[in-house]
Amino acid sequence: MKSKGRDKKNEDRSAMDCDVLSINCRSCGNIPDPATPECMKCIVTEIKSKGCSSRIRLRTGNDIEISGPAAEMLCELSFADNLSSPVKNVGGRKCRSCNYAPEKILNVARAAFPIPDFAGARGRLMSFRPGNEICGICVQRTYRTLDQAELSMSELSGKIISFSGE
Repeated sequence: MKSKGRDKKNEDRSAMDCDVLSINCRSCGNIPDPATPECMKCIVTEIKSKGCSSRIRLRTGNDIEISGPAAEMLCELSFADNLSSPVKNVGGRKCRSCNYAPEKILNVARAAFPIPDFAGARGRLMSFRPGNEICGICVQRTYRTLDQAELSMSELSGKIISFSGE
């Protein structure tokens, strides 16, 4: 019974109330600090789950509220991370077990969160020689997904630089 309560608690970690995304950080075990990769990854995951908001509240003993350009950046980071989410495989079990499956290649890029390693992911993918048409299509889709995610991250980086220059 306790595990069911724990699962329910994890499901309801965040809630959207008007323009505020409230994230319950009490069960996390880490100190809420949006500057750390762990905290940022959690915030981005919750934004992907509940949607973007102009204000983000980290619920702890002393709540932390993120708004303005910082909240906008986290929403854009969520969008960019969403682009790099695994591409669906069309070939079934055989494709999922392939070392060059889209999710495995994209996980190379995502492992360096919050600054994805697109070059490392492309490098790994470049060593693969597709053996059939389905593999060729999958490789091209993975390259396009990497390109879209990298462009989105580049635009986000440009905004960060312009916001920090204000």
